[in-house]
Amino acid sequence: MKTDLTRMLPYAAILLVTLALIWIDRPFWIQLAIGVAITAVTALAWDILSRTGQVSLGSAAFFGIGSYALALFEPLFGLALAWVAVVVVCALAATLLGLLTLRLRRMYFAIATLGFALSMQVLVVVFPDWTGGAGGIAPPVLAGGDPRWQLALIGLLLLAAAGISDLLLGLRFRPAFFMIRTKPELAAASGVPVVRMKIFAFIVSGVLIGLAGACYGGLYGYVVPTDVFTTNWSVLPLAIATLGGMDTTIGPLLGAVVLKALEEVARSTIGGTGYQVVYGAVIILFVIGMPQGIVGLLRRGRGLLARSGTAKKKERERHA
Repeated sequence: MKTDLTRMLPYAAILLVTLALIWIDRPFWIQLAIGVAITAVTALAWDILSRTGQVSLGSAAFFGIGSYALALFEPLFGLALAWVAVVVVCALAATLLGLLTLRLRRMYFAIATLGFALSMQVLVVVFPDWTGGAGGIAPPVLAGGDPRWQLALIGLLLLAAAGISDLLLGLRFRPAFFMIRTKPELAAASGVPVVRMKIFAFIVSGVLIGLAGACYGGLYGYVVPTDVFTTNWSVLPLAIATLGGMDTTIGPLLGAVVLKALEEVARSTIGGTGYQVVYGAVIILFVIGMPQGIVGLLRRGRGLLARSGTAKKKERERHA
């Protein structure tokens, strides 16, 4: 019962914070929460793929594909079908990339996915008649431009991403993912469909990141290639998931909150572009000092408290 309540805490926190900010209606806090939610979705999606042992640097490709797909298909099919098109296009792109990089591992896989993200930016620029080229494109404005409803919709996406992450951490998927990541040959010999599981993780990750990109593009109704296909959207999910704690749902959520808080503090105290240096240095120190992330630190703290409580109980029983 206690475990079930603990697992529900992230969902309750997302709902309560979202509803509270909508009620308070403070623009700064709403925009900050939107930024946290979008980066948290990308980090959860990246972590889902990493559970198969694949370290992707191609998140920016799906982030940009999502925003551009929404802009390109909305005039043709309407808003509702354009969102469906985002899912379909991102799923197809993830399937293609997954099949092409299936035999690559670790550094080679990371380089291939990074190359895919960079090539997407080039493709957008060289086909200006369709994509607007370097000048950008105008996706439909999300929720009519009302920040409160934008936060509500992105909050729902975050809840869905967290739910999918929890589902894939269940007994049906987690052992298979763990075996594929650690012993892929043994997994295949044990009857685990390695290829299908990897492609499946790739599709889920790509679709979630694509939906986050579509929401990002709809915040202001205008995107340029250098804004969505930038390597920032490839590195940021990795940093957030690592900082918060991989192979968890709560880890990327905590990582997104901490990272955005660090960014705002560094920006307000240093300003300009100099804050990015300090911001990056703090991230590196966090990762080195907490290799298992914030979740690992919290687990160690909980373990120490539990052992301390047990020791005190035994001491009392000995003196009784």
